[in-house]
Amino acid sequence: MITNRKFTGILLIIFISYLVFDIFLNDTIFYLLGGFFGLFSKWIGLESNAFYLVWLIFLISFVFLYSKAQHRLFKIVFIVLLWFLLYLIDVLLYEIITNINNVLQRYLQIILSTLIRSLVLSLIYFYKEKRE
Repeated sequence: MITNRKFTGILLIIFISYLVFDIFLNDTIFYLLGGFFGLFSKWIGLESNAFYLVWLIFLISFVFLYSKAQHRLFKIVFIVLLWFLLYLIDVLLYEIITNINNVLQRYLQIILSTLIRSLVLSLIYFYKEKRE
């Protein structure tokens, strides 16, 4: 049974984990994943701007695999992979919010992207819990 208290707790844990990485590592994970998917796109012969599509395909594939996973270890692995892959949301926010001029705007963008990623991952997690 899913409760608001349980959802809020999971959302808060995910939010804090994203926020810590975003504040202290400042887009490091975003660049590492972008480099990995850019290299993978080049390796399979796609153009350089197609790596967002590859990233999205991986994200959707892992959501699907997570929804089908039965073993607890696989669920944890897929949640961790989804945690990383949801940095794709930053790409969308950078396209929407193109004019970040000062520190306050930067931190507001970090909080907004962290909140959106946390909500999406929490909803994915609880959708699976609800189905079980």
